[in-house]
Amino acid sequence: MPKRSRTRPNASSAQTASGSRKPRPGIVHSSVYLPEPIHEALRRAAFEERCRIHDIIMEGIELALRKRAKRR
Repeated sequence: MPKRSRTRPNASSAQTASGSRKPRPGIVHSSVYLPEPIHEALRRAAFEERCRIHDIIMEGIELALRKRAKRR
């Protein structure tokens, strides 16, 4: 599948309305919709492990991609 082309943000659109976020090179924003029980389980696991939900999601993505790479 071909990659999407990305346009570079200009100086005026590079920040959000609050102006607090800066663009990160090499990072693509993506959203995911989670059923409430899954979000709650992730929230609890992150709290207990003293990490972010993001860290747990990234770990899961890495495991899923590794699993798929072994099938090839």
